Amino acid sequence: MVAEWKGADEAYALALQKSQFISRDAFMGVLTESEKFWVGLQPFLLMRGYKLRPRYQPDWTPSWLKPKEIGRDLYSFEDALSLPRPGLIDAIRQYDGAKVVIKCIDTSTEELPIYQYLASPELMANPRNRTAPLLDVVLLPNDDSQVLIVMPQLLQFNQVPFRRIGEIFEAFEQLLQGLEFMHDLNVSHRDACYFNLMMDASKVVPRGFHFAQRWTNDGVSLKFRWRARWSVRPVPYHFIDFGISRRYPAGLKDVKDTTRLGQDRSAPEYVRPEPYDPFKADVYQLGNVFLKVIEPYDPDGLEPFLALGKAMTSPDPNGRPSPAAALQILDGMDKRLFKCRIWRPWLTWGEKFEISFCGVNSLV
Repeated sequence: MVAEWKGADEAYALALQKSQFISRDAFMGVLTESEKFWVGLQPFLLMRGYKLRPRYQPDWTPSWLKPKEIGRDLYSFEDALSLPRPGLIDAIRQYDGAKVVIKCIDTSTEELPIYQYLASPELMANPRNRTAPLLDVVLLPNDDSQVLIVMPQLLQFNQVPFRRIGEIFEAFEQLLQGLEFMHDLNVSHRDACYFNLMMDASKVVPRGFHFAQRWTNDGVSLKFRWRARWSVRPVPYHFIDFGISRRYPAGLKDVKDTTRLGQDRSAPEYVRPEPYDPFKADVYQLGNVFLKVIEPYDPDGLEPFLALGKAMTSPDPNGRPSPAAALQILDGMDKRLFKCRIWRPWLTWGEKFEISFCGVNSLV
């Protein structure tokens, strides 16, 4: 934060001409409490080999408040970008320059032991395991109530459009494999929902993307260069966030649960008072994701995915296929169709031509 100065009011008025939604606190570089938490940890994280963005350095001065920059659009500066979620921050791993995400979690939950279990070297050697890699666990100094976990910086799995039937098949297959793998270990994710499904975008977005502005390469430029998944396949997909996951005793059958949490609480069994099967609720949640993914596309060629999504979201939990059965349904698809293009209905003929033959890749 910068102290008030004589011309602050005039400078803020200029900023409002560029964007009327900028608060005075944002203009003056006032950090939120969750951001201050990370600033306080910056020296410790740097010692551990993780470098935070300039905004989170203890001696940070907002770039737009430097005398030569007064009057420019606030959001033409990378350090104006705040954190999209508290408890999460992006960083650079110093020894190799890799982009990572650091998450602060409570040690009172089962998130860390479940994540460590699923991401153990033995289990990660299984190709069906779609758990996001766990790169590091960092104990906080003088605080046993929280711990930091370090993961690769992954992109939300549906951030860029699907262009071919085979791309959707690959994503759905991997996610079902991951769910099946967890269920085989008697682990229920309990939040197998849209924002917990990610992809390794290192080949899809080779220039990288900004953690706080995922639709940009650098957080500032409106140009976003990416490649169609089909051209760089296979693209790895992953599950994240085991904050409400449960690991049940090995061999325990007929598991029942009563917790009703997570992003998607629309499963019919969630509104009933009696305990429910959490594994079948996982299937319902993932099926809803599948339906949401294919909804904005022309349906031609996507009918098998639509049928699968409807089966997975059956009002009767016993009528839903297991992940293994859902994979069998997918495997029965005509693979000759995988190269076929899929389109969002609002695209014009010219836009389709540019995408198909001119290498244009927009986010529409």
